[in-house]
Amino acid sequence: MIKLDLACGKNKKFGFTGVDISSEAGADIVLDLLKFPWGWDDNEVEEIHCSHFIEHIGTEMYEGQDLFFRFFDECWRILRPGGIMSVVCPNARSNRAFQDPTHRRFIVGETFFYLSKEWREMQRLEHYNVKCNFAINVGPIIAPEITLLHPDAQARRINECWNVVLDWSAKLTAVK
Repeated sequence: MIKLDLACGKNKKFGFTGVDISSEAGADIVLDLLKFPWGWDDNEVEEIHCSHFIEHIGTEMYEGQDLFFRFFDECWRILRPGGIMSVVCPNARSNRAFQDPTHRRFIVGETFFYLSKEWREMQRLEHYNVKCNFAINVGPIIAPEITLLHPDAQARRINECWNVVLDWSAKLTAVK
């Protein structure tokens, strides 16, 4: 069973094979995740973990495809049907998204909808050059003090205020 921690850095998830561009990070596999295709076969990987990487993906194109979509297409390609990809990234409405000058994209929870074929079809976005099809479950990682508020007050703050949702945690299930 292959479980990959993509862009693991020095914090490789226990039980996963660490993949990173830097050999200094202590990764098991040194690989540029923005060069495709990767060395895994179609449907070979059981699970992928990817924390605090997708915000570093640039806005350039890769062979006529947005690099963000190319990255997720490659993850989807190597995941087995029903395989799980967990993604954590900073919320666009938090200082965490902007504090690192190497961040190139700013992600809101709805960004993940674009990785669902059904959602793209409902929005009439079939012309987007993207193949992946994930079932999407996205939730906020919120500042601890917000959890003490009434759910209605939490929802209002989440939708209206900065630095309430610190990160997004997405569970993507490969639909094939």
